[in-house]
Amino acid sequence: MNIPRLGGAIATMTAVVALAVLPLQSAQATTATTTFKVTATVLSSCAMSTPDTLAFGSFTPGTALTGSTAFTVQCTYGTTYSLGMSGGTSGSVTARTMTSATATSGYNSLSYGLYKDSTYATNWSNSTTGTDYTGTGSDVTYTVYGKMPAPQYAGARATDYTHTITLTLTY
Repeated sequence: MNIPRLGGAIATMTAVVALAVLPLQSAQATTATTTFKVTATVLSSCAMSTPDTLAFGSFTPGTALTGSTAFTVQCTYGTTYSLGMSGGTSGSVTARTMTSATATSGYNSLSYGLYKDSTYATNWSNSTTGTDYTGTGSDVTYTVYGKMPAPQYAGARATDYTHTITLTLTY
């Protein structure tokens, strides 16, 4: 006698019906959020290029000579700064003097001036106040105008004359 096996099929059908009757629940992700800060501090900073040599060329006593050179300064926005030029070995910013190591003492110097403008009216001083200019964040070009006055003595020896100036950026 063959008895149909319904137990396995009934159990499977019961499980399917039970699942069908359960309410469907979707999988739901839970999130949590928070915030954090990102910070930076911009420090006052400046950089300066080195000017080329200011060369007056050949000097004939009785004839004034002029020349110029330039340099750039870049300071962070709002940073105040000053630019000063030393008197060099002559010690004076209003009476700068080039000298020659090979010329006889007393006949070994030529005077000249350094100016902020092409009309030679504003002398480059040795300012270190740190407040003459305000940084823009971009390069700013400064021109140094030099002038050797004509009325210099004819007793200057025919040779080369030099002078070293220290350019100081204070901020």
